[in-house]
Amino acid sequence: MRSEKVYFNINNLAFLGALNWCIICCASALSSCLSLDDVLTRSRSSCVVALVTKNCIADQDVDNYGYVQLRNLLQHKNLGIVVDFVHIDSKWPNGEPLRKGNVEVGNIVLFRKVKKDRTCLLPSTRKQSIAPVILNGINDLATLVDFVNDGCETYFSTSGGPSVEGLHRNEILKTLFHVKNISNIQSRKVFPTQSLQFCEVKDQSCSDTNHMLHSNPSKIPECEKIDLPSKNSFFHNYVKTSKPVIFKNVLRNWPAFSKWTNGYLREKYGKNNIHIKLTPLGEYEGVEPRNMWENHEKFKIPQSVLNQLAFPDLVVVRPATKNLNFSSFMDIVEKVSNGSIKDMSAYLEYSSIPDHLPELEDDIQEDLFFQGLLKRDHLNIWLSDGRTLGKLHFDQYDNLLCQISGKKQVMLFDPHNNHQMYEGHIPEATLSYNQTSNTFHRRHLLESTSMVMSPVDILKPDYSRFPLFGDTYPLNCTLEEGDVLYLPSFWWHEVQSFPNVTAGRNLAINFWYDPFLIKEFPCAECKLDVNPKYRHLL
Repeated sequence: MRSEKVYFNINNLAFLGALNWCIICCASALSSCLSLDDVLTRSRSSCVVALVTKNCIADQDVDNYGYVQLRNLLQHKNLGIVVDFVHIDSKWPNGEPLRKGNVEVGNIVLFRKVKKDRTCLLPSTRKQSIAPVILNGINDLATLVDFVNDGCETYFSTSGGPSVEGLHRNEILKTLFHVKNISNIQSRKVFPTQSLQFCEVKDQSCSDTNHMLHSNPSKIPECEKIDLPSKNSFFHNYVKTSKPVIFKNVLRNWPAFSKWTNGYLREKYGKNNIHIKLTPLGEYEGVEPRNMWENHEKFKIPQSVLNQLAFPDLVVVRPATKNLNFSSFMDIVEKVSNGSIKDMSAYLEYSSIPDHLPELEDDIQEDLFFQGLLKRDHLNIWLSDGRTLGKLHFDQYDNLLCQISGKKQVMLFDPHNNHQMYEGHIPEATLSYNQTSNTFHRRHLLESTSMVMSPVDILKPDYSRFPLFGDTYPLNCTLEEGDVLYLPSFWWHEVQSFPNVTAGRNLAINFWYDPFLIKEFPCAECKLDVNPKYRHLL
């Protein structure tokens, strides 16, 4: 699975920040307020909660007993919250008044901690105002605690200790699954310095380098494979522990499993226009030296961006693209499979079923999978000639990968020691394809970076450049037809596909869900934490 590319100057969603910063509380007799310039400064590292007053002395303005209780409660806590007063007539540095947000005296306003924009490598100007979250009406302590917990992503109770949800969160973060704990590997450098071939698909020759299992599967621990569990068991044993698992042979009763033949898909969608990806040898989003590209000496990355790149000499190679109708795409798939077309792979990857092939959703039984537990974001189809390799990356979604035709070997690495995977921004480039000569060219370096790819090639790792990768512990999750892989968010994975020999294709769908566990990225040192959207599950 892969995520969309992100441009240097595009703002993107940043995930949960750290909560353990010093708290700053004001003494009750203070006669000064936070300026809104102070709010901008402090919100870079803390959540700011303030009572709106006229005179910067709370008890002269409003009935604020609940707020006084809150300040006293948090005075010696280490929750990353600033508690203070703010004047009703305060103005932001850009001249906008606080009142513009319908703020009134007696309101309690909350300014969320500003998340670092990790997507943008270009210098940016500081924001001149922050929209406050406003609480008006009843300001009893219990209401205020709930208000602050929701707005500041904290977990404390009216007694000052951790809430029940906070205790559950703490236990979750202590019991996350680590591959190292189940691995029998004693030495470093599990993966070979030269690629090895292990053919497991019937009627395929080991001389076919497009059918290559990663390293020696017998040395690598395998995913747990189980029957479909109950919703409760799935949540407690896999979702909240961030543990991958394969559900064995659960798709065979889906209409899609028998219905989606090549002929049916051609008949149903043959005239539909689709957007596909093309590569010469089936490798998708690999990393290679920048100097392999024709215009690398002329293409200049801004110095301010270049200074932040750990590997400016590398690029993530995005595949060439092509728009055509579905029937023509199936022609390519079948010709690649029977050998009529060589040195090319075609892939309809992470293509939205609701947007492009909506009727297919009727043949999918998502209700088998723990209905209502996680919020679905995407439903995608993955269809290829079955000779594709999706290189090492992570996704910011919880994923259910459903294998309908062919098989996939998914090599996983857990998201707990991301320095070993060299997480960070890597510049991008995209292949071009000449339809007349049927040739690929390396011409287009891009003003964008990938945030989810690893620079390590696990088929032939360069341990001299990436020595920390030698300390990783892989997990082999191989999907047969009818299997479903639960892949938690932020797990690194490399996906080698194999065709169904009869159909000459690999076909899968996947569900991407809002993740239960999130982290800021790209950020090698950032750790997983519970997604605030799922506080109700704690």
